[in-house]
Amino acid sequence: MPPDLRLLAFLASNCLAGVLAGWVLLAGIIWLDIARIGELLWTSEHALLTLLLAAAGFAVTFGSLAMGTAIFLLPKGD
Repeated sequence: MPPDLRLLAFLASNCLAGVLAGWVLLAGIIWLDIARIGELLWTSEHALLTLLLAAAGFAVTFGSLAMGTAIFLLPKGD
C-alpha cells in the first residue's frame, strides 16, 4: 500500500475509534441521565433532531481529537 493511502487508512481508523468513543459517552450520559440530559431529550417534541445534533457534535469532536492525538503520537523519523 502506498504511504499516502496508509496515512489515510490510519487517520480513518482513528477517526472511527474516536466517533465510536464519543457516541458511547453520549449514550452513557443520556442513559444515566446526567444533568437531566436524558429527561430533557426524551420529553422534547424534537427528540430525534436533538439526538442527531448531539451525536454529530460528539462525532466531530471525538473523531477530530482521536485523529489529532494519533498524528501527534506518530514516531519521529530521522
